Amino acid sequence: MARPKKQIPPSKTKQLTLRLTEGLFELLTVNAQKAHLPRTEYIRSLILNHHPIIKYETVFDSTELLSVFSNLGKIGSNLNQIARHLNQDNPFDESMKKEIQICIAELYKMRDELKKQAGEYRGDH
Repeated sequence: MARPKKQIPPSKTKQLTLRLTEGLFELLTVNAQKAHLPRTEYIRSLILNHHPIIKYETVFDSTELLSVFSNLGKIGSNLNQIARHLNQDNPFDESMKKEIQICIAELYKMRDELKKQAGEYRGDH
C-alpha cells in the first residue's frame, strides 16, 4: 500500500501592510503570544474566523428630498422659538396663533411630500 502524499498548502504570494500604534502593536503581540502563534498566523486566524457585521446605510441623492429635510429642520427651529416664548409666560396673541397655524400647515404639507418621495425610493406607487 502506497504512502499518501503530503498535501502542501498554497504558497502565500500576496502581501498586506498594516500600520499600528505602539499600544495596538503591543496588544497584538501579547494576544498572539497567549495563543502560542506568530503574529502573522494570529492575524490570519482573526481574519478567517471573524465575520464583521456589515451595516447598510440608506443615502438619498434627491435634492428635492434633501430640501424637504432642510425645511423640516427650519420649521422645527421656529416651533422651538415659539415654545420658548410661551414657556416664559409671554402672552399668546393673534399673530402668534397665525404663525403656529402656518407652521403646522407647512409641516403637514412636507410630511405628505416626504411620504410620497420616500415611497418612490422604496418602490411604492
